[in-house]
Amino acid sequence: MIAGSEFIAFGLRLRPGSEAEYKRRHDAIWPEMRDALLGAGILHYEIHLNPTDGMLFAFILRRRDHGMEHLPESEVFHRWQAHMADILLPTNGQLRVPLERMFVLSAEDQAKK
Repeated sequence: MIAGSEFIAFGLRLRPGSEAEYKRRHDAIWPEMRDALLGAGILHYEIHLNPTDGMLFAFILRRRDHGMEHLPESEVFHRWQAHMADILLPTNGQLRVPLERMFVLSAEDQAKK
């Protein structure tokens, strides 16, 4: 891991049949949305799809001194959320469900022993 960084993970659920559209929209992410995410302290962001049930798993490596809590104050964040709302399904009233870390294996930690 990069010094001064941390991981977070969350899940999302796609509406059935929206997989290609979800990928298309992210392949064409707006430059101002990319800038907002990077400016908020995101160092690395990946989203993976389980094609059998439409679940998305996202993980983010971010600076410990990130500013992600301020993203919802951004106009571009709200436009992006509205842009994606038609292809995402809420889970318990939330689009993003925080995930709990259950296991970590790190070569970096092993090297310290």
